Amino acid sequence: MTRIRRVGGTITERTRGNEIYYAENDIAINAVGNISVTSGKGVVFGEPETPPVLNQYFVKGWWSLDIEGNKKIKSAIPGMTVYFHLETKNIPNDSSVFMTLFEEDNSENEETQNEDDKITLINSLTKKESFSEKVSNNKIVKTITLKNIDSFIQDEVDKVLELYFKCSYFNEAGQFPISNDEYLKVGQIIVDRYKIPGLNENGTDSADDLCYGFGIKKGGSIFESSEVSDYVSRYEENGFDEILDEKISNKAILSDKNGKAKYSEAECYSAAYNARIPFTNIDIPISTGLDIRVFNNLSDDVLFWDFEQTASLYFATGLLETNLKQMIAKFKANEGGIYENEILTNAIIESEVTKKYCNDVEEYLKTKIKENSTELQKIEDKKPYLGNYGDIQADRGNENKTFTRPIYNVNKMEGLTIALNDIWATQITIKEMENDNNNYTCKYEVILWDHFGLDLPDMEKIFNIIPSVGEAFVTWFILQHLRGYKPFITKIKFEKEFEGTF
Repeated sequence: MTRIRRVGGTITERTRGNEIYYAENDIAINAVGNISVTSGKGVVFGEPETPPVLNQYFVKGWWSLDIEGNKKIKSAIPGMTVYFHLETKNIPNDSSVFMTLFEEDNSENEETQNEDDKITLINSLTKKESFSEKVSNNKIVKTITLKNIDSFIQDEVDKVLELYFKCSYFNEAGQFPISNDEYLKVGQIIVDRYKIPGLNENGTDSADDLCYGFGIKKGGSIFESSEVSDYVSRYEENGFDEILDEKISNKAILSDKNGKAKYSEAECYSAAYNARIPFTNIDIPISTGLDIRVFNNLSDDVLFWDFEQTASLYFATGLLETNLKQMIAKFKANEGGIYENEILTNAIIESEVTKKYCNDVEEYLKTKIKENSTELQKIEDKKPYLGNYGDIQADRGNENKTFTRPIYNVNKMEGLTIALNDIWATQITIKEMENDNNNYTCKYEVILWDHFGLDLPDMEKIFNIIPSVGEAFVTWFILQHLRGYKPFITKIKFEKEFEGTF
């Protein structure tokens, strides 16, 4: 086992008795400056002493999923009940071994602390802190329920705890498991990411429907390649950060007002869709660019009034009409950022589309958990699937993922289609798991991401043929791409749970 301590300042140790170090090989001391050794009675050099025997009482320690200790594990999810096994020798039955649970910090380069964190264990019967366990036939089995550890997980840079026990009996002490490779890694597990919020399908630049401007095309890429790679790395490691990623969500104020302009005025005026002549195979182009040109003569206030009236009339009812008006109000505030709304989230949870999507997710997770019950870390799949739909489908097929993302276009008048329609990106995370023998209950989190904005292909779709219906999208498109109003990212987050067997 290697132990590394990184300290930004000074280490000061004070020992009332003797301080003795033993090493099976060399002890090396290195310093950029001087090395000073002082003593009140002199410095003595001599032959090495024989170190004390450290394996008189302890043999090995390991974690398992079962009380028998046969299903060894190295990873677990918050909420689980797991077992720590300590094999001893030469310790009489009913003798007490002191045992303290710790979280290992020192192997993480990012950590500024240099001391491992003690985790207090409470005896379920006495409701007091547990300090020791009794030996039975040179074996100790300690049951640990991984609850109330969220604060420890949040303090970790990688959001993963690495658990081990410090054990002592008479003059012998040790850390078990011996190797930190066998410490128990505890954390939530990201099991799926479909695309990346805010970026195009390849994850190389801004999504087109999040661009905005005044009809003066920026040209080239919207983001620098380094900005994209930094964002992708952050997202893959820790998800979307509303502060660090505010440029992605259009919350940041850009110095160049044309910094995210995707289309020129001429391109906007050239928009058209193909309409098929009845009883023929002939398509003729119908201009929506002409409508954009005409409506572009109206003021912002009139355009927003028209947008809200037509969108509410044709595309939303009830509470979802309220949600739609709130989304338009955020768009009018020109603030970008992230939009979350309880009305929208509740409607999503109750949608049959969502229920079908979650059912597919749960069937996949049940299979994966059963296949990897002692190696849950293998379920992790946090790298986003990118590319066109066909490529993504092929990649996900290789992982036996039959689901991609929900599409809310069943009832176009309800209010979900105009608010979301085709969800752009998703993330699924296993948050907690409670297990009892071979059965478990798994709680997972779903995050759906979408962009409340339009791109040029939206103006080239056949639904624009209906004059008043198309008016909603014409006014929306003008406000975004010719008047500089910022689109934003919509976020829907909720939790579900299901039962299964290992």
